[in-house]
Amino acid sequence: MEKLVTITTSTYARAEILKSKLKAEGIESILANVNQIQPGLPGGVKVKINEKDLDKAIKILREINKEYSKEKKPADGDLKEIKRILVPIDFSDHSKNACQYALKLAQVLRAEIELLYAYYSPDIQTIPYDEPYAFQGTLADHIQELLEKAKKDIEEYANELRKQIKTEKIKGVMVDYSLISGSVSDVILEACETYLPGMIIIGMRGRNKRKKDFIGSSTMKILEKTKVPVLAIPENCKFDDQKNIHRIIYATDFDESDFVAITKLMGLVAPFDMKIYCVHIGTGKEDTWEKLKMEGLKEYFKSVYPAFKVECILLEEEDVIQGLNDLVQQNQIDIISLTTHKRNLITKFLYPSMTRKLFFHTNVPLLVFHS
Repeated sequence: MEKLVTITTSTYARAEILKSKLKAEGIESILANVNQIQPGLPGGVKVKINEKDLDKAIKILREINKEYSKEKKPADGDLKEIKRILVPIDFSDHSKNACQYALKLAQVLRAEIELLYAYYSPDIQTIPYDEPYAFQGTLADHIQELLEKAKKDIEEYANELRKQIKTEKIKGVMVDYSLISGSVSDVILEACETYLPGMIIIGMRGRNKRKKDFIGSSTMKILEKTKVPVLAIPENCKFDDQKNIHRIIYATDFDESDFVAITKLMGLVAPFDMKIYCVHIGTGKEDTWEKLKMEGLKEYFKSVYPAFKVECILLEEEDVIQGLNDLVQQNQIDIISLTTHKRNLITKFLYPSMTRKLFFHTNVPLLVFHS
């Protein structure tokens, strides 16, 4: 019995087109995971062929992908611009640095900035009814003091930024703020639902400060739950007005979510004169499938985003983090971007530790897209 291999996963309609093309060339194929009730669902159908027909089938697949890309080619105006930036602030050095980075980025994007301050306030309703009334009154006074101080702090900092905008003659940028009681992650996720930002910019502690908590549980929860792109800024990373942002890595794992993330990425980089390095780092021996997939991404970039400078790189490196860091140093990268993925249970436990390592070992901002 011939060994079957999957050459692509796509919608039912595209899988049927490919199957008919393959049949015309004398190649038998079968469709797996067919959902005929909802045939338009993406990624639902696998096209399988005999391994001996692989080379010929790949050529046919490439031709179909080229034609499909031409049909789906977006106009420049279809790129979604980022017009709202949400910046959580706790007045620490790293969060203030993130605000400065956001201000410079917003200047280029002509975006508005919403400062978000999550402050702690004990819930007076949780106090037992048999507690003395005087104690409840004292607690209520304390809560009011917390609120007034939080409001004073955020207003003063927002005014500082507004003054900076005026002094530096920054055009097209407005600063406002929100003050919400609750845990940091819950407040940020709530703000995403109401404010609808195009991006969240969050500060990270420096390497020498509380290494264990360099990226905390709040940030990890935000990365896992929000569908808004998150740009994490290391404390010692500054937005250089002269250098600006010119080079960005997009780390791909050849997941279908790449295409959604790439669309969002192009919306961000469009205002910049930027070169994109699309990189995959394999941890084993050189893989023919990885080469084919990278070639497919390369063709996609050429066809759909011909005006952008894109270099596709395929590397084999046992230590993925070290491989990325080497690329950062060699190419003077300004941002690393990557996508979270839905994983199985085992990988879900492993993935946060990998993300923590990446956050810890890099000195450049990390742009994370939700799959």
